Amino acid sequence: MSFVDTQLHAALVRVLAGVQHDVLRRRVIALSDRYRGERVDDSTPGMSDDLDCLAYAVVRMPATCRALHAALLAADRHVISTFTTHLDLGGGTGAAAWAAAAIWPGIAIETIEREAAAIRLGRRLADGEHGRHVVDGNQSGPLAGPRWTAADLRHWSPHREVDLITIGYVLNELSDAARRDLIDTAAQTAGTVVIVEPGTPRGHRRILDARAQLIEQGLTVAAPCSHQVACPLVPADWCHFAVRLPRTELHRVLKDGTRNYEDEKFSYLVATRAPAHPAPARVIGRPARPKGRVILDLCTTAGSREQTVVPKSSSSYRAARTATWGDDWSGQRS
Repeated sequence: MSFVDTQLHAALVRVLAGVQHDVLRRRVIALSDRYRGERVDDSTPGMSDDLDCLAYAVVRMPATCRALHAALLAADRHVISTFTTHLDLGGGTGAAAWAAAAIWPGIAIETIEREAAAIRLGRRLADGEHGRHVVDGNQSGPLAGPRWTAADLRHWSPHREVDLITIGYVLNELSDAARRDLIDTAAQTAGTVVIVEPGTPRGHRRILDARAQLIEQGLTVAAPCSHQVACPLVPADWCHFAVRLPRTELHRVLKDGTRNYEDEKFSYLVATRAPAHPAPARVIGRPARPKGRVILDLCTTAGSREQTVVPKSSSSYRAARTATWGDDWSGQRS
């Protein structure tokens, strides 16, 4: 993902030329408070003007791109299908488009977004010289010609079927009824649906609701779950994962950060009508590594949560030592 990190950062630097950082910082504070509290709803735009979109793109777009990239990698790994067409619903400034193009260069992408300011910025980021690179003499990679369509998801209907739909950090912006309608529409439009939400209890709850709805529509859960039955986690816990990404100096200044990295916690779902091969088990927490053993918290194909202790004497020990939160687990080295 380092290539996309570099290219997206270069594109953001380009569009920020001439913008006063103190003005931008005030917008960052307001947006961060809004999204941290998950107080966005379908009656109030999350990004109302160009400056809001710039603030969002600087402090949130790299993280959402990383989370979406992780979820799409899971789709690539666990769904037996070829993805040539991609529809991103509520795509904001284009994070999912960047993530998808990094995995499947040349995939035909259409982003649906209601805010004109977000579309303008997304196009600027994608169309600039830093949004393209050359492979074997051909213009390719993030981002080679995504299409943008202005539409409100509450009143939107698709005009064609696609291989892949992404819905990233969108469900909390919709009413319960609009959310259900959108999931039904996605299930009827795409062979595979990928949903990403904040890694919070409420984000996980929305993922579970969408999961049940997609299973009811006949789709199979390919990831992160290893099964099709009810989630084994008790209400006090929730399934989420994390990706680590570098922070730029501007990002640290705007967010009063001191570390040169940040961890983005997210919940996700991959559901498909194509053949799928879910993981034998999923590591759903940070592995513990006391001396001479590794302790893994797993979600299994039986639909249960299990703790597995892998001693140093086990043939699986080397694999367990390198296992990380969110990994597939089979007990063997991959």
